[in-house]
Amino acid sequence: MLELKDISKSYTIGENTLTVLDGFNETINEGELIALVGPSGAGKSTLLHIAGGLDAPSGGQVLFEGRSIYSLKEAELNRYRGSHVGFVFQSHYLLDDFTALENIMLPRLILGGDKKNAEKDAKALIESVGLSDRAGHFPSELSGGEQQRVAVARALVNGPKILLADEPTGNLDRGNSDAVMDILASLSEKGVSVVIVTHDEALASRCRRRIRLEKI
Repeated sequence: MLELKDISKSYTIGENTLTVLDGFNETINEGELIALVGPSGAGKSTLLHIAGGLDAPSGGQVLFEGRSIYSLKEAELNRYRGSHVGFVFQSHYLLDDFTALENIMLPRLILGGDKKNAEKDAKALIESVGLSDRAGHFPSELSGGEQQRVAVARALVNGPKILLADEPTGNLDRGNSDAVMDILASLSEKGVSVVIVTHDEALASRCRRRIRLEKI
């Protein structure tokens, strides 16, 4: 489904060049549950952003279903991100002035989706993460674990084929971490490709495959 071919990424800092990734190759298949592990500074988050169309590589190609995403026009790249990729970050980035249900609906509405259908699907998703009774609550009224489960549901509202999660349980206790991981694991069983950046050994041990990055 997703191929990363000879990926490199460098940043210019003053007169110096910092290389984070150099010649990385990997294929991510449908329904895989993958832990992306390695020390801080090894380029895990950078690689996730490149795979998701958020940050172009300095070299190499990202192929989604055989098509190079960074050869797309900006509007097409935006559609790739909005329609095929879901993102979950360590910080949930929920909008404070919107309810849990409204936060889940937003990505669909941004793509021009029908409000009635968006609300219907959002209700199904909030039920799937066990928060139907919290649908009308604002983020400030939710616990950290509840906020992150809403963030996962929001990432799924457009039916992505790939879910990229960057330290999704980094701010959670073990019970809430396990609950979020249960959701991510169930998604892979339904055919969604899930890649998780994590330093949590317990989380990584539940993934079917690990990709390890080392600092250059």
